[in-house]
Amino acid sequence: MIDPGYTALRQRLHELGCFDYRPGRAALDLLLTLGLSAALLSAAAAFGWPWAPPLFVLGSVLFFRLGYLMHDGAHGGVFGEPTLDRRFTRIACAFLGALPSGWRYGHNRHHAAPNVRGIDGDQAERWQPDARYPSYFSAFLALLILRRVRGVRLPRSVLMLWIRDGFHAHRHAPERFRSELVAAVFGQLLQLACFCVLFGAWGPALYLLHTHIGLVFLNAVFLGNHYDLPSFDAPEHRAIEFAELQVVTSRNYPPSRLGDFFHGGLGYQIEHHLFPDLPRHGLRRAAPHVRAYCAARGLPYNEAPFLECILRALRFHLVPRAAQPH
Repeated sequence: MIDPGYTALRQRLHELGCFDYRPGRAALDLLLTLGLSAALLSAAAAFGWPWAPPLFVLGSVLFFRLGYLMHDGAHGGVFGEPTLDRRFTRIACAFLGALPSGWRYGHNRHHAAPNVRGIDGDQAERWQPDARYPSYFSAFLALLILRRVRGVRLPRSVLMLWIRDGFHAHRHAPERFRSELVAAVFGQLLQLACFCVLFGAWGPALYLLHTHIGLVFLNAVFLGNHYDLPSFDAPEHRAIEFAELQVVTSRNYPPSRLGDFFHGGLGYQIEHHLFPDLPRHGLRRAAPHVRAYCAARGLPYNEAPFLECILRALRFHLVPRAAQPH
C-alpha cells in the first residue's frame, strides 16, 4: 500500500532538487577518506605515546566511513544510474574487503521490513530472549564490544560481517560470488599488508584491532536508529502502509555538521527509509518536509540525541528488576 501523500512528497522533493545527484562529491569523499585515514594511521605509526592511540582510532574510524559510500552506491544514491552505482559500490567494497551482493541481500530485507521479526536480520539479537543482561556495562560489552560465537565471546569485527555477507552472496548471487570474493580477499590482504608495512610485527594484531574499531563505530551509529522502537511479526507488518512502517520503526539524531559527517547520513534515518535512493546531501534539505508530512499523517517523527539513543538500546537489553536474583 502506498499513500498518495507519500507520492506527492517524493515529487515535491524532486522539485526542490533533493534528488539531484552529485557523483563528483561522492568520488571526492572516497579519495579524501582514503587519504586522511592513511595519513592518520601513518602518523600513529610514526608518533609514540600518547599520540599513537587516538590517531590510530580516528584513522580506523575514518577508513570505515567507506561503508557509508558503499551504502550510498548500493541504494542508487550516487549517480542515479544503476550500472554506474553498482560500479561505485564495487569500488568501495573492494577497499573495504566486502562482498556487495551479500551485503545488499541483508540490507534490502531490512529496508523492506524494518523491525519485522524473522525478516529484518540487522541486529537480530534484539529479539533473542537470552540476550538480556543484569547491568548497563554487561549490555554494553555484549552489544558493542563482544559477540558470542558458539558459546565463546569474541571481539566484534567487521570481518564477521564480511563472512556473513559472503554466505549470502554465495547463496543468493552465485553468478557474482567468485569475482566478489576475489576482490574482497584482495582488499583484506591489501589492508593487512599496509598495516604490516606501517607497524611491522604488530601489523596483524593491529589490523584485527582496526576491524574491531570499524564494527564498533558502524554498529553504534546504527544502534540508535531502530533498536528499541516498535517491532512486528511478519503477518502484522503486511497490514501496515509502507510509509507508516518506515516512520514508526526509525529514529533520527538531531542534525549537526559534525554528526552528519560521522553518521554518514544515517542520522536522517526516517528520510532515508522513506526514500532510500535520496542522495545523502539531500537528506538535510528534505527533513523539514518529511517532518511536516509525518505531522499531517499523525505519525511520530522520532528524534533523540545519539548518546541517549545508545542508552535506550542498552536499557532495552536489561533484565527486568523483578527477574533479577536478590
